[in-house]
Amino acid sequence: GDLRRCLEDWDRERGVHNFALGTYDRPDRLLFSEKLYGREREIETLLASFDRVVKSGTPELVLISGYSGIGKSSVVNELHKVLVPRRGLFASGKFDQFRRDIPYSTLAQALQSLTRGLLSKSEAELAIWREAMREALHPNGRLMIDLVPGLEAIIGEQPPVPELPPQDAQRRFQLVFRRFIGAFARPEHPLVLFLDDMQWLDFATLELVEDVLTKRNVAHLLMIGAYRDNEVDSAHPLARKITGIRNAGVPLKEIKLGPLTRENVALLITGALQCEPKHVVPLAQAVYDRTAGNPFFAIQFLSSLEQERLLFFDYPRRRWSWHLGRIHAKEYTDNVADLMVEKLKRLTPETQKALERLACIGNTAKVTTLCVVAETEEAQVHRDLSRAIREGLVVRQDGSYRFIHDRVQEAAYSLIPEAQRAAAHLRIGRLLATHTSPEKLEEAIFEIVNQLNRGVELITSLDEKEQLAELNLTAAKRSKACSAYVSALSYLVTGTALLSAGGWEQRPDLRFVLELNRAECEYVTGQLEEAEKRLNGLATRVASPVERAAVDCLRMELYVTRGQVIQATDVGLDYLRNIGVEWSLHPSEEEVQNEYQRILIQLGTRPIENVVELPLMTDPPSLATMDILTKLSGIFRDGNLHAMVTCRAVNLSLELGNCDASCFAYVCLGAIAGWRFDDYPSGFRFGSAGHELLERRGWKRLQPWIDLLFASLVIPWARHVKHGRELLHRAIEGAN
Repeated sequence: GDLRRCLEDWDRERGVHNFALGTYDRPDRLLFSEKLYGREREIETLLASFDRVVKSGTPELVLISGYSGIGKSSVVNELHKVLVPRRGLFASGKFDQFRRDIPYSTLAQALQSLTRGLLSKSEAELAIWREAMREALHPNGRLMIDLVPGLEAIIGEQPPVPELPPQDAQRRFQLVFRRFIGAFARPEHPLVLFLDDMQWLDFATLELVEDVLTKRNVAHLLMIGAYRDNEVDSAHPLARKITGIRNAGVPLKEIKLGPLTRENVALLITGALQCEPKHVVPLAQAVYDRTAGNPFFAIQFLSSLEQERLLFFDYPRRRWSWHLGRIHAKEYTDNVADLMVEKLKRLTPETQKALERLACIGNTAKVTTLCVVAETEEAQVHRDLSRAIREGLVVRQDGSYRFIHDRVQEAAYSLIPEAQRAAAHLRIGRLLATHTSPEKLEEAIFEIVNQLNRGVELITSLDEKEQLAELNLTAAKRSKACSAYVSALSYLVTGTALLSAGGWEQRPDLRFVLELNRAECEYVTGQLEEAEKRLNGLATRVASPVERAAVDCLRMELYVTRGQVIQATDVGLDYLRNIGVEWSLHPSEEEVQNEYQRILIQLGTRPIENVVELPLMTDPPSLATMDILTKLSGIFRDGNLHAMVTCRAVNLSLELGNCDASCFAYVCLGAIAGWRFDDYPSGFRFGSAGHELLERRGWKRLQPWIDLLFASLVIPWARHVKHGRELLHRAIEGAN
């Protein structure tokens, strides 16, 4: 025993520890080979799919299912080994059960590995990639930088993207993401994207995966997903999406991994003990009987036998031996989870606590984060986890620690008594919030909020509840910015609940914003009845025209979506009534003419083209009214009402200045002035001025609509239709 410990200490000093396998590269230590036994057919299936993608360019989806520890990730890693000589790119990400509400976190993890690989290339190669990425992402590169921060080092700083209505923003994000993936997935370097543990995937990622595979804008992509089939039933979102993807005609291959055979378990043990196959037959039978052929369970079971000296290296005979009778006689657990717990309990209390903290954070955590939650120095974190590394429970890489398997993380988390878990998460969340600077808060918001939300029932201070509600609002806005509305909704529900006792009295401003954003997310995710009820309630609590406009614009969108255009129009007219504008649903011809004449009076002797020189509109209530008028203009229920709305928006712009909605109003006036007011020349000039204003200011929110109207309904009055062809293409591009 003393000699053994001396040898281990000597090996550690020499640094020959194999961190990838958690073993020592010596004959007296268990060395589990990377070779897979009994998986040849599955690996060949993966290679065949990759070859088809290379030859045809058609994207494919391969789904690998099986129990935890059955070897799903190992099979995919075999494919990774052969991609380099075949010029293939490989990116992988792993879903985390404790980070389900962080949108796209797994895709971000995978794509960060790709961008890091680019930064190691020569400047000449990097320049080619930089140009390809800029071309693919322009002008919306900011969206991908927010998702993959390391991308900014390649394509440079990108301008903010304009705000769009929710559904338009979602389509834009999906389009930009497809282009980003397409920049990697090319004939000269096909891309394999591996998403592990999809039973825990977030809804936003699921939607994005379906979009990438079914829109067919992306070629030369092999997407591989692995999941625990015992945790995915027919009602699981993943199962429903798989059906939809298959029905869309996407080539889909399913691989179900079963347990290893007794013979393959024997080969696994033969490799680990470096001995003859016939020598391990009795031991292999015992291991197979206990583990039912689960590879991870088998490896952990063997390690447990070695730790208990029931499996040992016989130095005089230079071979491994075991006490078969004692192995059979000993009471062992029949599942890997309990075995892992027993293994962890043999560690020092310091190492156990370090693993508990890591498990609370997730499958992976940065060293800097572990220092914060342990309230200690980096050296102490490394000391506390060194034994876990030696036991093959975690690995250290790229400034982070990572559990080698989900079962290890689950076992470490189970060491925390259930009654104490909320307190553990709350403590971690408070420490992260305290040690995060204001300028870094948005970047770290998901990590902080997810920890605090798990301990929310223990928060009693009203001030802390309000602060957490604000943090949930920030997380929701971050989720909305990347069109992850389901994740955003979960944060908003939590934020609203934190203020439920007296939110309208204590913090009406915060409660209003939470409720409005929640209604928007309910609307986008198809919960129309809930959204309508929430918006109707908010309409009775608005404190200003700006708040009323925000609520009413969303109400109008909701009613239009339902096909209830009269109700949508009534909402808009009711808003105008509240600011002193009394219009009926069907204005008279005289009222329309009077509104148009007011435009001409306001212009006086100034040329129409001078409207582009007007100052910017800065009055918030007027900007809100312009949004309402724009929504009403898009409904077009009554011709006279549409003309009244258009003329009033132009008049408001002439009085108070321009905004992006002014461009829309000028172009709309250009579309109707000819046939409506018998003033074709003025109509064309107004439309041209509106489009010039759009180009000069660079406003993007309404650009596709303005391009479409100008090209199809204004230009033909004075120019050949071919002059609008380029703008029509841009409108279609911007609307996709």
